[in-house]
This record gives sequence, C-alpha cells and structure tokens, in this order.
Amino acid sequence: MNPFRHLVALLRSRPVLVAWRRCTVTTAILGSGALCAQNQQVLYQTNWQDGLDPHFGVQANSGDIAIVADPAGEYTKALQTTIRLSEDFSHVANGVPRAELLFPSPVRFAQSQTYRVRWSTMLPPGTQFDARQFVIITQINQGTWLGGPTLALALQGKRYAISQRGGGRHDTVSAGKWLCCADADVGKWVHWELIYGPQESGKNAVTELRRDGKQVFLAQDVPNAYPGVQNAYLKIGLYKPDWQKEATDVAQVSLLYGPVTVSRE
Repeated sequence: MNPFRHLVALLRSRPVLVAWRRCTVTTAILGSGALCAQNQQVLYQTNWQDGLDPHFGVQANSGDIAIVADPAGEYTKALQTTIRLSEDFSHVANGVPRAELLFPSPVRFAQSQTYRVRWSTMLPPGTQFDARQFVIITQINQGTWLGGPTLALALQGKRYAISQRGGGRHDTVSAGKWLCCADADVGKWVHWELIYGPQESGKNAVTELRRDGKQVFLAQDVPNAYPGVQNAYLKIGLYKPDWQKEATDVAQVSLLYGPVTVSRE
C-alpha cells in the first residue's frame, strides 16, 4: 500500500488565557514571525513560563507532560511531551498511547471564519524515527464526530504528513501531503503557521501550512470541516494509537513545543 494512504487510513481509526483581545501592534515573540497581525483577535497565547494552564484538558499519564528549560536557548521554557512503549495507558483517554493537551475555550474553530495558529516543535537530540507507525503531533479535532481528526500533522519515519478531512465522509482524506526531512530538524526549533478557514462544503475553505515561513501545503475549496461542527478544538502533543498493537522501531517518543498563539481574523 502507498505509505501515505496507509498513514491516513490509520488516522481514521497556565499561561494567560486571552479572550477576544484585538491586536494593535505586531509583536515578534515567535521565531517564525510576528505574534499576530493588526486586526487579528488573539484567542489564546502561551509561552509556558508560568507553568501549565489548569484550563487545559490533559490526556496523559503523570509525568509525560512537563515544562522544561529550552535546550536550544531560543525560549525560556518549553513544553516537553514523552510517551514510552512500556507504559500502561489504560487510564488515559480511550486507553491508547498519548500525551496531549486540549486547548481551552475560546480556542474553538467555527465554520466561515479564518484562524491562524502559530507554534514551534523540536525533535530532541537522540530522536529515533519510527518508519512503521505514525505519531500525530498536532491536530484539530471535530468533537463528537467519529473518525479521523479534521486536520492532523503527523510524523512517520523521517517525514511529516499533513492530512485534512471534511464533508460527510469521516473516513476519507480530502487533501494531504508528505513533507520531507524531519531528520534535519533534530535539536532545533521548527516554526509552524496554520491558516485555517473551515467549511464543510468546501466553498471558500482554506488550509495553508507554513514551515519556517515557507508555504508547504495549500488546499483551497476542499471540505475541511464536518457537517454542523462549529466548535472544533486544538490539541498538541503525541498520539500514537496502534503503538502497543503493531510492530514498531522505537520504545520512546519525545517532542518539545515552544510558544503557541491562536488568533482569529
């Protein structure tokens, strides 16, 4: 099977809370560029310096999510996520391997709006790559709908994969792409920016992903929301659902996250 099709088939199965603050200046706290452009409304931002916001939904075993010093020195603090093959995940959501944070309200994605999400990731030194199984590292989830997440950024082997779903068929990927060379990112920050305009019909829908300021994925006029969903939510962290069921190349997965900003245009 084509490896991308295999990946997307598998995908089926406290800082400060800032509500509706309108930006009036351009602030560069993220390495990828400005915090937000003029006339954007910041829904949420965190740089982890004050610890983990208690409003986050935590889906992880104790100790798998922690605030640590930035090993690269670009930021003061970073969010560290780690999962181990030997762990018991029976008491974590759905009983599958994960260490994820669910962003609090007002980070909800309604159709016919346009949002920007800026965040950074680092594969720590010593990272080993699993060519047999993917791990989702960022997702927009559709809530009560069954099936794969509306939008997922994953890692399999030495490549990232971006995939989106929408419309009435939750088992169908409407757009996706492999992104090369994750092995070149070990030990350094990668700065991501997502421009997301959800629409279940696909009319005027947009999903654009930028990596270190360069556009790496663009889908326009393609369904990228499920019918009736007006409150999709953002998750960061590790999600590796079949890890303990199928063959794997790794016994541990770790990923660091830098500052996160979510805004609405």
